Amino acid sequence: MDELAKRTMAALTRNGFKASFFETAEEAKRALIDSIDAHETVAMGGSMTIKEMGIKEALALKGIELLAHIDAASFEERVEILRKAAVTDVYLSSINALTADGMLLNTDGLGNRVASGIFGHRRVCYIAGVNKIVRNLQEALIRIKNVAAPLNAKRLNKHTPCAVTGKCENCNAGERLCRATVILERPLTGVGSAEIAVFLVNERLGY
Repeated sequence: MDELAKRTMAALTRNGFKASFFETAEEAKRALIDSIDAHETVAMGGSMTIKEMGIKEALALKGIELLAHIDAASFEERVEILRKAAVTDVYLSSINALTADGMLLNTDGLGNRVASGIFGHRRVCYIAGVNKIVRNLQEALIRIKNVAAPLNAKRLNKHTPCAVTGKCENCNAGERLCRATVILERPLTGVGSAEIAVFLVNERLGY
């Protein structure tokens, strides 16, 4: 674990997140799957990290269905999955940026991922490679606008300037992905608040 990852892990723990560090994605996947009981309902947001790690397939071997709107065959099915996914026991997602002082940032165009990080689940599990770590909040916002969003816009064939230029143009395009940003400084508290677990992997994963 390098110094930046070490600082980040310490800050996450200090801020009240349940943080674990893994040398490989395979180790992180095993720990994640082991943490989910067979009776629990599980959903995910759009995540290249989760796809790259084969988490859906690993859950299936355990007999657990992963609700993923990206697999929907129709608009109506997509809407239904999104509604069900909002209240599952466990929600899986990656992070657009993770600061060395222990803050988690996600930006969304639809709102399902950012909403699920705030309310609706018993447990939220964020899986991220060390490539998502930045030094501070300013760098996190820059990373989202100029790394994560352009790459996702291009992957999803969105008609946005950043999909072409590879950097934020602060556009008003109809398919703009940067519409809502949530900064988790600490886990939320009170009735219905979720436990937030961070699985940090010493590999480059996702965007």
